Amino acid sequence: MDKKDTMFREIIAGLSTRDERIQERVYVQYWGYLMGIATRYFKDRNIAREVVNDSFMKAFKTMYDFRHGGDLLEFQKTFKSWLSTITVRTALDKIRAGKTTLTYVEEYEDVQSGHVEVEHKLYAEDILKLMDELPDLHRAVFNLYEIEGFSHDEIGAMLNIPASSSRTYLTRAKHKLRELYKKSIKITDGTV
Repeated sequence: MDKKDTMFREIIAGLSTRDERIQERVYVQYWGYLMGIATRYFKDRNIAREVVNDSFMKAFKTMYDFRHGGDLLEFQKTFKSWLSTITVRTALDKIRAGKTTLTYVEEYEDVQSGHVEVEHKLYAEDILKLMDELPDLHRAVFNLYEIEGFSHDEIGAMLNIPASSSRTYLTRAKHKLRELYKKSIKITDGTV
């Protein structure tokens, strides 16, 4: 049995006995993963840290009731997914709280989108930097749809906007990312 399996068995045992000492183990194990999720929604790392810490506080209140099938691999996947969902929802709460009124688009606009020929290697860190340039609402819709896999109806319900506005924000986010990507290629190639 390796160290990781031992650690997950300790977490499972701590949850089943409601041992509060296991909170530190969960925090250390998942902090980086949840921070990665939060930074997809907020470019300000301090806000992302706040979202992660708020997510842990929410998780710690209910994690002792977390149920799984008993299989170690299943636990790892479902527990990680559960924490991820809490973090996404906490990030969305933060976005909603930061907006006095979320504006939305009445009509779906069909934005023409060209294709970018990719000749350069684009790293995840580069994509995150480009996403930082998007407005919060556009970035949130992009993350929810493209990364988290929610439908436009679900996103609309989460953000209190029409599903058509969710589609528009996604289209605009993709268009803006394309523009930023093209611009970054020109700068790095020295063609600007």
